[in-house]
Amino acid sequence: MMQREIKILDKNVADKIAAGEVVDRPVSIVKELVENAIDSGADNITVEMRDGGKSYLRVTDNGCGIDSDYIETAFQRHATSKISTATDLDSILTLGFRGEALASICAVSRVEVITKTADSKIGRRVIAESSEIRNNDPTGCPEGTTITVKDLFFNVPARRKFLASDGAESRRIVDLVSRFALAYPDIRFKLINGSRVVFNTSGKGNILENIIQIYGSDLGRDLIQVSGDQGNSHIRGFVSNPGMSLSSRSRQIFCVNGRIVSSPLIERALEKAYKERLFSGRFPIAFLFIAVPPESIDVNIHPTKKEIRFHDNAEIEDFITETVKKALTHKEAVPEVRHKADRPAPELSPLPEGRPQTEMTVEENGYQEEYDVINLLSTIRDKVSVQEEAASEYIRSAPQAEDVSKPFDFNTLSVIGVLFDTYILATDEHDFYMLDQHAAHERVFYEKLLHQFHSAEKYSQQLMVPLNFTVPADTVSTEDQWIGDVRNMGYDIEFFGNHTYIVREIPAFMDMSEAENFLTDILNQFADRPDLTDPSRLDKIITRSCKSAVKGGDHLTSEEITALMDQLKQCNNPYSCPHGRPTFVRMTKYEIEKMFKRV
Repeated sequence: MMQREIKILDKNVADKIAAGEVVDRPVSIVKELVENAIDSGADNITVEMRDGGKSYLRVTDNGCGIDSDYIETAFQRHATSKISTATDLDSILTLGFRGEALASICAVSRVEVITKTADSKIGRRVIAESSEIRNNDPTGCPEGTTITVKDLFFNVPARRKFLASDGAESRRIVDLVSRFALAYPDIRFKLINGSRVVFNTSGKGNILENIIQIYGSDLGRDLIQVSGDQGNSHIRGFVSNPGMSLSSRSRQIFCVNGRIVSSPLIERALEKAYKERLFSGRFPIAFLFIAVPPESIDVNIHPTKKEIRFHDNAEIEDFITETVKKALTHKEAVPEVRHKADRPAPELSPLPEGRPQTEMTVEENGYQEEYDVINLLSTIRDKVSVQEEAASEYIRSAPQAEDVSKPFDFNTLSVIGVLFDTYILATDEHDFYMLDQHAAHERVFYEKLLHQFHSAEKYSQQLMVPLNFTVPADTVSTEDQWIGDVRNMGYDIEFFGNHTYIVREIPAFMDMSEAENFLTDILNQFADRPDLTDPSRLDKIITRSCKSAVKGGDHLTSEEITALMDQLKQCNNPYSCPHGRPTFVRMTKYEIEKMFKRV
């Protein structure tokens, strides 16, 4: 094999290679510069772009500025004011810390930095290009820092070819700055695309106001406040009620200790919280802001810091799931029927000033169902400097709006009738409700069966005349894989010969037809895949086997309605059937009065 000479790379080449880890497109530059602006203590940040950021980006802040003695040092790799020793990595309280931003940006573009500190009489203007300082001159400027980046990848044309269209790159930047505006509602963010102001937040600390400013009032009306504390960990934010969902996770925004992150763990926790509340393939909207002790996470696992690692995955996942589940038990989480005329048509044309040009499908701009909830207002936190404040104070010190939401109470409902022998009608002091008797009974049936299956003590009723079931040969041959599970449901079943099984006892909560229909259906499913060692498989089988529940059109007596309501309110999740359909919907008195033009 031919031997090759080992040599040290030229600094210019090495810098370009290193820059590739941090800067792969314009949005990467915006992320680094905005994070540095936040770390500087700024409460006013303006982001400007042209041509998707390829030709021009500028980030202006009113933060602490860069001291003139260190301005050139800031352009060197691994130059940072945020950490000094390796132990500092165990408790990072800033967004930036690697010392890679300016050096990487400068390696692949033309950069101008204008900066001034509070105690300096005059600022500095530094021009750098391809990792080289070209000018460093005094200049008049306000306190803070303005960084302009031009001609991205002018010296690495091969990388420029991999950039998307101007519109696609612009959308990435709009989405990122939108997320920063939500994570830091006490900072005023202004985003300009060309000559057009995309949005301009107030910086008054009201996160819901920012959500509405960025994503529109329709989305804001369908959000439920989330709030939870567990030791030194805290969660604040908003999630959508189950009546509103999207076909993707595009509106799930997570922020941990002020850092916007992608997190499969948080996605999984959300999915568990909404289990059986949404149809398969649907995803809730979520804006979650989480604060944990800085030593409990590792933020140094990804070159662009977009991922983090929790030291105790199970604990934080359960905390998020239970906090969101609690929010979904409130009255505001009951899907609300709204007057359709009040909802504008989905907007497909270019968005007006004040709304971002983000990628949005008709479905994402609209709704899965015609549901809505009342507005909820909340503030997340007072402005804190992450350099000085512990992460546990990031949210805990914030003045919180009074949480007037309370868990939904079935005892406040008064049944007033039945519609079409399908929908139970009820009211409380302020609202009108329609309960789907089939969905409600499916939920009751499902939870009773699961409880029976997992309970050590089985409750069964003996039959005077046993039931006989004939099954295919393959079901008989795999009996050892399924018969124990059927017995755990409360059936006394045994082989009788000639492909036949005899049942002498059925679950105590089923009548004869329910027990017979359920067992017939579940035995048919065993023919497809009898192995029930996977709990999720068992859950799906039981979910599919709810055909014996009360149907729409079945007439119920007043006693049966009362019993169904009592059973539903005892369920762990009375709000949806096992398939994800709502068991009941709500309509406010105000909405009814609007329909009749009384308000």
